Amino acid sequence: MDILPLWLPILLSAAIVWIISAIVWMALPHHKRDYIGLTDEDGFMDYIRKSGIKPGNYAFPDCHKPGAMKSEKVQKSWVEGPVGHVSVWRTPLTMGDKMVGTFIVYLVVSTLIAYLTRVAIPGAASFAKVFQVAATAGILAYCFSHVPNAIWWGSYRRTIIANIIDGIVYGCITGAIFAWRWPH
Repeated sequence: MDILPLWLPILLSAAIVWIISAIVWMALPHHKRDYIGLTDEDGFMDYIRKSGIKPGNYAFPDCHKPGAMKSEKVQKSWVEGPVGHVSVWRTPLTMGDKMVGTFIVYLVVSTLIAYLTRVAIPGAASFAKVFQVAATAGILAYCFSHVPNAIWWGSYRRTIIANIIDGIVYGCITGAIFAWRWPH
């Protein structure tokens, strides 16, 4: 299947979803409570600095070593706490690399949606039919890829729902762009 004629909807959908997602995260209120502050943020940050903890993803208790799951320490933590995870980012924090990386992901998603839609609809089709296939693929990609991690890593239920709503919007935008620019 040749998706080369779909280069414009691929680029447009990736760019528009990228712009809309930036607006959603920066300007709209529904993600403002996805994370909460620590009660002693300054003390916690001082501890991280003094401990020399390097950037990375950490889980506590550390149960990834052989036999650790059966240890008394880990078993006690599972019952009494604390249990959690912490991501420590590299400084200085920059948004440029994260924004470029996000755009690349959206470009890959749009390319795969183009491929799938072209396989499902090899020729000319109505706006509604192209929208149906491309939007469904977009909703699947943007809504549900993060849900298992959100469940495992303890995201708030409202955060999961907000991300699903965002994904439906992104998928519908993608579907509309592909339907609008579908080759006749």
